[in-house]
Amino acid sequence: MELYIFNRDLELIGILDTFTSLRWIRRYFKSGEFELHCALNFNTLELLKRDNVVYKKNDVEAGYIETRQLKIGEDGQEYLEVKGKFLTNYLDRRISWDRVSFSSKTEELMRKLVLENAISPTNINRKIPNLILGDLKGFKEDIKYANSFGNIIEQLENISNTNNLGYRNILDIKNRKILFDIYKGVDRTINNGTIAPCIFSRDFENILEQEYMDSLNNYRNTTLIAGAGEGSARKITSIEEGVGLDRYELYVDARDITDKEEKKKTVLDYDEEGNVTGEHEETEEVEIPWERYKPLLLQRGKEKLSECEEIQTFDSKINTNGNNVYEKDFDLGDIVMIVDKKWGIRIDTRITEIEEIYEEKGLEVNVTFGNNIPTIIDKIKQKVR
Repeated sequence: MELYIFNRDLELIGILDTFTSLRWIRRYFKSGEFELHCALNFNTLELLKRDNVVYKKNDVEAGYIETRQLKIGEDGQEYLEVKGKFLTNYLDRRISWDRVSFSSKTEELMRKLVLENAISPTNINRKIPNLILGDLKGFKEDIKYANSFGNIIEQLENISNTNNLGYRNILDIKNRKILFDIYKGVDRTINNGTIAPCIFSRDFENILEQEYMDSLNNYRNTTLIAGAGEGSARKITSIEEGVGLDRYELYVDARDITDKEEKKKTVLDYDEEGNVTGEHEETEEVEIPWERYKPLLLQRGKEKLSECEEIQTFDSKINTNGNNVYEKDFDLGDIVMIVDKKWGIRIDTRITEIEEIYEEKGLEVNVTFGNNIPTIIDKIKQKVR
């Protein structure tokens, strides 16, 4: 397999056709990443520099090199280890430069965040070169949302998690552009009604190895959300589910969601004798009505609960010669059925991560179905937000 290497201006600078291994990890709710091992020589040192872009033929995403390590193995051979993130992670370099208050379609909000902070920002220095918006798909999910100066990739991740929309930066080689794309996985369950179902099961011999985890670690299903105000004037609402031992409570401090907005009003101008001579506009700060403010708090609560969901996940090595063909019968973001009669499991679940491993022995595909237990880094980010 050939890897095409571009500089960050998306100009082709070379092709790498020999390497030891490549791990290519695609994710639905987050940016993907990759890891490449190859021989260390003049050619690879020149090609695989930090910030250069690695593109795998016939893929839609590409990754930029973030880290490289030069090593000597036990056999005395020198090799190069390169790690990086997919181009979607460029958006990790931007924050919302202002407060965000939005009420409309989720897809439009995600596009707005990227447009105003990375494509057409007021400050031209914030523009990410070659980045443009992809096609508007017209997804119907609604959202009421507020945020103050949040990191763009973290906002997209939270919005994606609560609305089940995927997002990615697609590399358009022909036009040397990066397209911000929002997409939705396909429902391939038995009851979808139109599309042939996709079922993974040992009985069908399309799974080689599997690991199932069912956990309440970090689980919460009820949240008290406190917004603007102080003391008894604090604006509070909640999302509640479960009773007794089935109720897991969480407090969310959302005081950063302002309950004020600016409105323009027309003011008359008078001369010294009290005659009207004209008019002008002034801006005044007014309180947001509770019926509009409450949904903003509820959205924040949903985001926090999405970080604390019940864990039910399969990690599986897929039989690439089985009946389900990768990227044809199933792909990232699709909802499929998992059946294991011996373990008593039958669930419909989303493909949230796909790891492609390319080595001398061929291609290995590892699929994560459902949500994973948060890593330590994930938990630290959740505490900081």
